[in-house]
Amino acid sequence: MRNRKMFIVSLVLLLVVSVLAACSGGNTPANEGAAQQPATETKEQEKEPSWKDEKITLKFASWEDKSLEAKLLEAFTEKYPNITVVKDETINWPWTDALTAAASAGNLPDVFWLENVPVGVENEWLLDLTPYWDADEETQAIYSNVSKQAVYGGKRMASPTFQFIMGVYLNKTLLEKNNIPLPSYDWKITDMIDIAKKVSNPSEHIYGIGGPWGNLSFDEHWPMANVESLGYNTFDGEKFHFTDQQWIDGYNQKIELRNLKVEERMTKEEKIKVFGDEGAWPLQKGHVAMGIDGSWNMESLPAEMEKSGAGLMDFYPYPGGDAGQRMPVVLDYIGVSSTTEHPEAAYELMKFMSWSKDGWLKRLEMYKELGVSVDKFPIADFPEVWAVIDGEIKLEGMKAALKLLDNAVPDYNKTLPGFREYNVWANDEQKIAEKFTNGELKPADKAKELEDKANEFVSKAMERLNQ
Repeated sequence: MRNRKMFIVSLVLLLVVSVLAACSGGNTPANEGAAQQPATETKEQEKEPSWKDEKITLKFASWEDKSLEAKLLEAFTEKYPNITVVKDETINWPWTDALTAAASAGNLPDVFWLENVPVGVENEWLLDLTPYWDADEETQAIYSNVSKQAVYGGKRMASPTFQFIMGVYLNKTLLEKNNIPLPSYDWKITDMIDIAKKVSNPSEHIYGIGGPWGNLSFDEHWPMANVESLGYNTFDGEKFHFTDQQWIDGYNQKIELRNLKVEERMTKEEKIKVFGDEGAWPLQKGHVAMGIDGSWNMESLPAEMEKSGAGLMDFYPYPGGDAGQRMPVVLDYIGVSSTTEHPEAAYELMKFMSWSKDGWLKRLEMYKELGVSVDKFPIADFPEVWAVIDGEIKLEGMKAALKLLDNAVPDYNKTLPGFREYNVWANDEQKIAEKFTNGELKPADKAKELEDKANEFVSKAMERLNQ
């Protein structure tokens, strides 16, 4: 009996072992199914994001050249055939007013250029780009001095698009006529002033220097050229420093050149008498040795002057000071609507139409096809893009300027909240610039008041945006 029980127990144990072996799949490890699971998840992760597959329509608004814009939008939709981009013709100048009207109607474009970023932030037009920007490896190529712009309370609310270079158009012919050697491209501010005074002959309507919109802007450019901690117009990222001696000296030098008539300030009557045209541009007519201006005139100005016999023109980098050649650059901006239904696709459109490598390579192709010269430049250091641009630039001075972009200083005119309001107070209400020019007031006497007032306007505006 006992032997029979032992037999039964042994038989049961044998059956159990057989069943376990069958469940384990013989030589196959019991956990193989679990080991294969991550591979399945990886394949799912490798699938294209949904915005690349679904049919999407985006609206876009910019003040780009229409022919160029149309070709770039066509190239974008070729890259992403599931996306249709519609040009929003309702957004036009005055630009911010048009965006305000569109926002009020709940009809903002998905992607749009901005001429006043703080207005877009304060009115909640703009999508926070931070998660898309931070996850995008291409943003690492953007110049660090540029990438800091349009960030409020730690959030990236817009993106720079292009940078225009501020420099000096120098009439080589006029200098040669006056037996003045051409300066080197690494020249100093003192060199520029010295040349301006030597060339100037106001009785013959020949002037040493001129500035855009009638402003030499030494007060804006000189402090950052001489003090490394200061940015555009003395702003250091938090405060203005108009009491810095460099700001005072720059303003005084500007006034002195105007009083000596070294600066070109021809009246309409003088232009009619000399050129037969009240709207004539004396720099273009060959009557100004140096014109401080932007690269936006690089395509037309030198060619027109050479053709008319007004002189051979080069574009010089802005001269340096004690802190080296910290060249001023002017930035434009683009944003994505906070109401867009397709933020990922809109971000890709924003990139392509402004700073991405693919977008710029296509832009340069279109420039060549349309016969357009490069006059604005990438905000990112993509070697493939710069290799093409280097082959297109004809002015040697501009080639020298491009080498300085990694140390350039961006303006804040489209991004700094409160400063436009300060300008209204200072110049429209208080008439400060006018009183400085006519000698009624001196920059040194008003510097502290202006500094305090500018910082007050900006700090209050920043507090509103950072809430």
